[in-house]
Amino acid sequence: MIAQKAINTLEKVRVFQRKLYLSAKADPKRKYGVLYDKLYRKDVLELAWHNVKSNRGAAGIDDQTIRDVEEYGAPKLLEELGDTLRKKKYRPLPVRRVYIPKPDGRQRPLGIPAVKDRIVQAATKIVIEPIFEAGFAPFSYGFRPKKSAEDALKDIYKYINFGCQWVVDADLKAYFDTIPHDKLIKLVMLRVTDKSVIKLLKLWLKAGVMEDDTLKQSLLGTPQGGVISPLLANIYLNALDQLWVKQNYGGKAHDAHLVRYADDFVILCAKNPQRYFEIAKQRLARLDLVINEDKTKIKHAKEGFRFLGHTFILAPSRKTGKLRCYYYPSEKAMGSIKSKVKAIVTSSQHKALPEVVSLLNPVLRGWGNYYRTGNAKERFADIDTYVMNTLTIMLRKKHQSRAKGWRDHPPSWYYDYHKLYCLKKSVSTITDTNIRYGRSP
Repeated sequence: MIAQKAINTLEKVRVFQRKLYLSAKADPKRKYGVLYDKLYRKDVLELAWHNVKSNRGAAGIDDQTIRDVEEYGAPKLLEELGDTLRKKKYRPLPVRRVYIPKPDGRQRPLGIPAVKDRIVQAATKIVIEPIFEAGFAPFSYGFRPKKSAEDALKDIYKYINFGCQWVVDADLKAYFDTIPHDKLIKLVMLRVTDKSVIKLLKLWLKAGVMEDDTLKQSLLGTPQGGVISPLLANIYLNALDQLWVKQNYGGKAHDAHLVRYADDFVILCAKNPQRYFEIAKQRLARLDLVINEDKTKIKHAKEGFRFLGHTFILAPSRKTGKLRCYYYPSEKAMGSIKSKVKAIVTSSQHKALPEVVSLLNPVLRGWGNYYRTGNAKERFADIDTYVMNTLTIMLRKKHQSRAKGWRDHPPSWYYDYHKLYCLKKSVSTITDTNIRYGRSP
C-alpha cells in the first residue's frame, strides 16, 4: 500500500514536470513568475523527502540525521515545512564544512546542508529543473536527468574516431567556489522570475559555511554538497554551452565539439584548437571564471589525455593497424582502487575471509560499474590479480604459512567458493556500432 502510494506520488509529480518541460521547450523565451506555491505541494515535498532519504548523507550543523527525521515522523516534518514555506517564514541554516581527501593528497571542500534544508532544496529543484532542462545543450552531461558520465565518454570516443583529434583539455580553478552570486541570479531570472523562488535561492547562497565554529560568508560560490548546487552550476555554465550552440561550432564549418560534465570539459577539434580555446576562455572570463593555465593543455589524441577518471588515446589497432580511439581507467583511478583494497584488507587482518570479501565487494562493484565501458578489460584483470594477491598474502601471514598459497587459493576458490566480485567479468563488451557511438538503433 505504501509502495503504491509512493508510485502514484512519483507519477503525479512527473506529469507536472513534463508539462513544465514541454511549455519551456515550446517557448524558449517564456519566463515563469508563479512557481513558489508548487514547492509546498504535498506530493512535491514527499518526493523531495524520498530523494533526500535515498541519497542518505550526513547531518548538517543541527546534527539532525535521516534516522532522526524518520523517528520524529517524516509526514509530520513535511507538514511543518510546508506550513513554514506557505507562510514564507523558512530560513536555511549555514552549511557544515567537511573535507573529502582527493587522490593527489589535496582535499575537496563540501558543504553539507541540514536535512530540512536539503528537503526544501530538493523540492525547489523538482519544480524549476524541467524549465532549465528544456534549454540545456545536449553535450552537457553532468548531474542531469537521463544523462551520465558514460554518455560523455561515448561522445569523446565518437568524435576522436570521426577525426576531431585535437583536444583542448580544460580545467577551471575552484569553479563551485567562484561562481558570482549576482551573475548567477541574473541567469536564473532569464527563465524564473518568481520573487519568492529567487529569494530562496539567494538565502541558500548567502547562508554561509560553518567551519571550526566560525561562520564564513561570501559573495561567491555555491557549496558542493547542496542538492540545488549542481543545477545552479549547470545554469551558470550553460552560458558557455549556448555560445557553442548559437555559433554552431559543432557544425561542419568548424567541427569543434564541446563535451562538458559539470565544470570538467574538453573541446575536440579537427583543426585550430588554439582558436576554440581562446573563444571558450573569453566567454569564461565574462563569467568571472578562471581557467587553470597550468592544468589546461592542448594535445593531439595520440599523446593521450584524461577525462572523468579515464585515459583516452588514439593508437593503432592490434588487429588492423588502423588508428582508433581507446579509453580505460586512468593510472590515478587504478592507484585509487588499489589503495582502497589495501586499506580494507590491512584493517581486516583479524576477520575471516568471508567478512573481508563482504567489505571488498561493494567497493569493487561500485568502481567497476563506473569504469566498465570502453577498453577496461586488461585494467580490470590487473585489479582482479591485485585483489587476489593481497588476500593471499593476508591469509599467508594470518596462518603463518611459509608457502605463498597460490596453489591452495586459485581464482576459482575466491570467485566460486567465496563469491569475490570479479571485475573482468563485468566489463561491457560493446560491438554494436550504434551502441558504441551512442546512436539509437
